[in-house]
Amino acid sequence: MTNIDENSITNNDYEKELILQVKNDYLAFRQKRFALEKQWELNIDFFEGRQYSDISPKGEIVEWDKEYYWQSREVFNHIAPLIETRLAKFAGVRPVVSVRPSSDDDDETQNAKIAESLLKSVFQKISFNDTVSEVTRWSELCGTGFYKIAWDKNGGEKLGVIEGGEVFQGEAVAVSVSPFEIFPENLSISSIEEQNSIIHAYLSSVSAVKKSFGVSVVPDNLILTKNADSDAVVVIEKYSAPTDDKPNGELIIVAGNSLLHYGALPFINSKNGKRGYPFIKQVASSSAGAFFGTSVIERLIPVQRAFNAVKNRKHEFMNRITMGVLAVEDGSIDINELTEDGLSPGKILVYRQGSTPPQMMDNTTIPEVFEKEEEKLLNEFVIISGVSDIVSSKTEGGVSSGTALEILVEQDNERLLFVAEDIRNAYLKASVMILKLYKQFLTGVKAVKDLSDDDKNRVYYVDKSVITADDVYLDSENELMFSPRQKKEILIKLYTTGLLFDENGKLPEVVKEKLLTLLGYKALDSSSGLCKLHQNKARAEHTVIINNGRVVDSVDNHAVHIEEHTRYYLGEFENLTENQIKNLLDHVALHQNALSVKS
Repeated sequence: MTNIDENSITNNDYEKELILQVKNDYLAFRQKRFALEKQWELNIDFFEGRQYSDISPKGEIVEWDKEYYWQSREVFNHIAPLIETRLAKFAGVRPVVSVRPSSDDDDETQNAKIAESLLKSVFQKISFNDTVSEVTRWSELCGTGFYKIAWDKNGGEKLGVIEGGEVFQGEAVAVSVSPFEIFPENLSISSIEEQNSIIHAYLSSVSAVKKSFGVSVVPDNLILTKNADSDAVVVIEKYSAPTDDKPNGELIIVAGNSLLHYGALPFINSKNGKRGYPFIKQVASSSAGAFFGTSVIERLIPVQRAFNAVKNRKHEFMNRITMGVLAVEDGSIDINELTEDGLSPGKILVYRQGSTPPQMMDNTTIPEVFEKEEEKLLNEFVIISGVSDIVSSKTEGGVSSGTALEILVEQDNERLLFVAEDIRNAYLKASVMILKLYKQFLTGVKAVKDLSDDDKNRVYYVDKSVITADDVYLDSENELMFSPRQKKEILIKLYTTGLLFDENGKLPEVVKEKLLTLLGYKALDSSSGLCKLHQNKARAEHTVIINNGRVVDSVDNHAVHIEEHTRYYLGEFENLTENQIKNLLDHVALHQNALSVKS
């Protein structure tokens, strides 16, 4: 454990006490997590093919040596392709996030729609899907990955220049954080929110610290990696939860022997308008009573070691068969010459007269035990990892039909649902945090582009007053629960059973347009998004209709307009006056008359 040189800290007594407190906490938290960190390093070694590594009794990563010089010690890496297959499946887990309005009021409904558009815009701008992929990679390798959702005051549009410098609108950011950088106070508490404190420690350069905090720091003897640059410094951010004495919590940032920041938790991102930690945890497999999750690699390591041993012993046996083992009588031939040159084709062996001639030991075939053990181990890879080799299933098991192969894929997906659900929950938590950050920090009006289903580029102008809805939910099933083939089959069954038709036995244009889009044949829709445009037009007319009345336009899709006006009436009739209701119903009657004439 690294010792801290108190004499090197020359700050005033109060700052010196804070710096020492944070550094000592960091070292204590890190020491408690030491064994886990070595397991993560071992997992990464096995994933990258360094599979003769192990954790020594002293807790260090060491590499095995050969017992004999002739031993075969190749690596037959099955862990990497299995993890890559799992990552490929999880890459499809990208849920649709929606925002539920706080009431049926039109303004709240519109605010919820704006919040959705804001989320989609932010996710696209910060490449959130890439962050999810990176966090998922960490969780697969080490068992746990983290998101850090923060506010960048120097991001977004430039608002102007003041005496202190340029002023920006600010924007939310989401970054992937390695589990090697997160140090919770209590390893037995699984929830981030229930931790009394948590430390985020990471390497940074002296110049980067100077740019971010305006403080020149001197690197100390705290290091996170042996490969750190000479000017690298460990930045320690200690977050403490709100208490009775400190209802807004506490954030202390230390680097080198300097105090960079001291204050309350910066983000109002927790429940009931309270401040909380900016981190979201994602695990591959949760453990009861443990903060960090476990990786499937930990379960695969013994199987991988056994597989390497079987394959290498098998190859050694094959070498003995092909090269042969020569038995000679002691002193009958020149052993040194035979050892050096071997038995080349056409070689003449001269042996001492009267002695037993050299002879090859009986050759044999490879024992069946090698093949059986290899097959069992391959099957264990599949059972433990939750993913199978479909190609192998097709060729060896006789499964050749497309439907059967699809069933195998679905069975694999079902075994990964828990991990996929954790990714979806991370999406949900990130969405809530982002909306709360914009509610807290957004300055001025932000233009948000929303590419809606009708391919019309809309722009909403958002300020913090309209971000009233943060009841976020996932508007899609778990992506691994239903394959694309299953989804299409369900849609076709709904169509063939007539459940999508109206009371007149016709398929509404809105439903037809949505159906073709979901089936992947949107280009075949002759209306080209007209239904969505008619819906938007009908909604935009409501204020004019209830106050002044309005005639119908000849280009209106009357069925769509009737549906939208009826939905508005049922949701708002309690808030409308008798005259407004009359104006609305008269307008609907005009649509009904026009529709009957047209039919």
